[in-house]
Amino acid sequence: MAKDYTDYFKGRDWVHMLGFCAPDWKGFMTEHNRLFGSGPFFYTTNTFGKLVYHGEEVDCKGLEFHACYGAWGSHSIEVVSQNDWSVPTMFTELNEQGKPGFNHIHMFVESLQEAKEACEALEIPIITIGYPDLENALEKARATGVDEEAVRAKAGKPSFMVADLRGHLGFAVQFIEPSAKRLHDAILGARDKWDGSEEHMFIKLG
Repeated sequence: MAKDYTDYFKGRDWVHMLGFCAPDWKGFMTEHNRLFGSGPFFYTTNTFGKLVYHGEEVDCKGLEFHACYGAWGSHSIEVVSQNDWSVPTMFTELNEQGKPGFNHIHMFVESLQEAKEACEALEIPIITIGYPDLENALEKARATGVDEEAVRAKAGKPSFMVADLRGHLGFAVQFIEPSAKRLHDAILGARDKWDGSEEHMFIKLG
């Protein structure tokens, strides 16, 4: 008997991070800080070993996502700048090139594979699935103190998935597994230690 996914997404905590897209990630966060007092911000470049877009693998060689993460009140914020807009992604589909805009909320799930099955059962389209670039992931692990063997064990498994709920509710959801909570907790921890100065506003992450 097939598993019943009717209640799979009920009761889950999603208010962990809001995701935005902008052509200038640093300018976006600088303005966000000016208006809301958010920060400090951790910045990095994300690459993927494999990227699936609407069920089809796309050529992600050379594709870079310049990402920045920071505390916003008791929650966190992410902004991403995509270097090559010709490659179809969640950002090219949901955002307008050259303009900042909201992209997705985040939600924790125990298993991305199970979340994929739930989306299929509930007829929720999946925009994209990303698989880690091992060297890129290891570089971040070394910078943040994450166990490298745990990173290697996930090398062939998806690291994130984005579902399209625009037809239902008007927004997209990025699913991530609990291990990603370490970054969220580090961001909030840095907020409590930050002196609020511009000198210490941006911190390189791997």
